[in-house]
Amino acid sequence: MRTRLSSALLIISAGVCAQPVFVYPDAVPSVGAYPVETRSYGVVPGLVTSGSEVVWDFSTQDFSIVGTTTDSVLLPSATPYAADFPTATHAVRLVNQFGYYRASSTGVLDLGTRLSPGSPSQINTDPAAILQFPAAVEDSWTDAVITGATTSQLQVTILAAGTIVLEDATIPDAVLVERRQTSPSFTAISTTWFQRGNGLVPLGNVLANGGVIVRVPVNLITTIAEREVPVLFLAPNPGVGSTLLQRTDGIPLGQVRLLDAAGREVRSVRVNAAQVEFQLTDLPHGSYVVQVISADGVRTQRLVNGPGGL
Repeated sequence: MRTRLSSALLIISAGVCAQPVFVYPDAVPSVGAYPVETRSYGVVPGLVTSGSEVVWDFSTQDFSIVGTTTDSVLLPSATPYAADFPTATHAVRLVNQFGYYRASSTGVLDLGTRLSPGSPSQINTDPAAILQFPAAVEDSWTDAVITGATTSQLQVTILAAGTIVLEDATIPDAVLVERRQTSPSFTAISTTWFQRGNGLVPLGNVLANGGVIVRVPVNLITTIAEREVPVLFLAPNPGVGSTLLQRTDGIPLGQVRLLDAAGREVRSVRVNAAQVEFQLTDLPHGSYVVQVISADGVRTQRLVNGPGGL
């Protein structure tokens, strides 16, 4: 009834074609709350949807805030519909919708959902694998999934992996996943970002029209007031040889970190003044994020190293 790539083929693909992006147990999220701010970045021309070490740079793209919410990863026993999913190991709550999953060292099965208190549970009597371990960019697998009397086919493809760069936050280890579900009466396609270390709570979506939704973890976000009234100034930017970082209100900068496009720290310094000069001659040309951790919060600024930018 079910067809899928063999474990041997998956291991070969992960080891030869691309670095694994989902591995066990790192891709299974821990139990807890995940507060997020949901943003719409509108249609993004030329969005890259394939490849490794991709940088999705939305730092200059205007956005609107759709809302804030708290996703929760729960023990199934702590949810009201646990009796419908007795083999579940994880339950994910998105607003009032619950999803139930069974995780093991070989993957994560989708056991079904409860869309609302007034609707019946949609129980997958033949659950589909929504994650396999290890999984790498370009890996794809297909499962038949049976929900009640309905049979459909779910194809999951790992499209890309990289870093999401926003004006006020950087999200490393992002993985873009396509899920294509086909039945005799419909075809539904979702293209969703996850993190390597949290393969069940979505970071956002790429819509069919090229629109972008990003669900930013709240602990990465500076406040909206900080976004509207910037107090950080970088010049020159793009930087050539060096650049001056200055806090325009005169408050000491505090801890200053320079992150590369993959979110890795390449420089860190404690600054007890309102400005500091960064030497850039020893760094490769490209896009960086300057993170400033001051007494009144965290701020970020995008920096391009090299003449004329990228």
